Amino acid sequence: MRENIKSCVLTLLIVISLVQSYFLIYRMPGADSVANSESGYVQAEDIGPRSNIENLVFPDQMIIHKSGNRHTIFYPSSPNYNSIYTDLKNSSFGQFRRLPLQSMNWNAIRSEAGIELTFNSGIPVSLLERSMSLNPDSLFEGDAVNRILIYNAAENNTPRAFFFSASGDVVYEATDLKWTSQDILRHVLLGENGINYQYATGGYYIPQTGLSIPSVTLKLDSLTTEQMQRNLFFDPGATRNINEENGIEIYTDSKRSLQVDTRQRWMTYTDPTASTTGTNNVIDNVLSAVEFVNQHGGWPGTYMLNMNSAVNQKGFTFRQYYRSYPIMDTDKLRFGYMRLTVEYNTISSYERSLLYLTADQQLADQPLSSNSQIQVLPGGQQLINLLHNQVPAGQTVSHLSPAYRPTLGNGVVILTPVWMAELQDGSHLLIQSNRNL
Repeated sequence: MRENIKSCVLTLLIVISLVQSYFLIYRMPGADSVANSESGYVQAEDIGPRSNIENLVFPDQMIIHKSGNRHTIFYPSSPNYNSIYTDLKNSSFGQFRRLPLQSMNWNAIRSEAGIELTFNSGIPVSLLERSMSLNPDSLFEGDAVNRILIYNAAENNTPRAFFFSASGDVVYEATDLKWTSQDILRHVLLGENGINYQYATGGYYIPQTGLSIPSVTLKLDSLTTEQMQRNLFFDPGATRNINEENGIEIYTDSKRSLQVDTRQRWMTYTDPTASTTGTNNVIDNVLSAVEFVNQHGGWPGTYMLNMNSAVNQKGFTFRQYYRSYPIMDTDKLRFGYMRLTVEYNTISSYERSLLYLTADQQLADQPLSSNSQIQVLPGGQQLINLLHNQVPAGQTVSHLSPAYRPTLGNGVVILTPVWMAELQDGSHLLIQSNRNL
């Protein structure tokens, strides 16, 4: 009898011990990250500003079509751009019908009063509807768009709205929209005093006169290698450091690796153990990329999502803007963008600069610094000649926009305005010109 009691007590103690062990391992604060560290990436403390997809999707150009084949362009963060885009986001579009691209005379439509928004790399509709009030059917929702055109039809003075598929063969017309013809005319009037642009055959626009844009010198701050090492590795103390002769430092825990170019302050993080199973959905991958950056360096300024391909499910680039224009990296300096590859919602590669603009210089409503200088980007025939002389033979221009070319100084970056031409093969060319005021 006594032996039976001892056996029962011993069994009870073993069970209690196992239960306590379970709660200690799996229910203590932080235990989830321990249990999941092999399959997921590190859940780290934020070290930079957070953002969301709604702030990262916006048109790169807003083209105002005026009468007489006159056009003007508003660029992001300008007052007129903000006013029109706010009204657009507060409106709604529904009852979409699918039409062949060739079913409309777009050259004639561009001569009528209207507003055209371009998303140069193409944006999935399911992402766009997070910023705009759309009511798409399943066919439209599964597509991506690179342009939206809203205009007053000349035959009956009624507004029509078209969303252009990034595939280039179909358009979707929203037959139910809240904008009136007066709304369109009111917004078109904002462009009456703007610089006139001429439509070029390739689908881009040439200003008839030069554009005055400031060249600016801005102070830089930097994330440290130690910060990113702590932020990206589950156990930073277990990482090994390898110093290369060319200024490259490599940190690895035998699975993940962090490579830092100490001269350009550029980092490349890779995780070859990223998951290869599950649902590889482009929307989920984009949202995973945004959240990963939120937790691993943050968004020091304004960034725009660029899909590397309208059908790419994995690779995403986020281009930084200073005020109205994108910062374009060069062969000599990698700066002004982040690039991520996402496999099944898990990041397999992450590239970014450790350098960033200090917070007080990022806001568009802040006055320009005293060390800015106005530069005039050429327009008209001079710009046409520059494109003719600098675009490689066999290539054509598909998109043209002002941009900033960065140059590093001592604790500063110098942003010089240039024309940026996107070529038909997707590459970018910075047009060389020198005219200062």
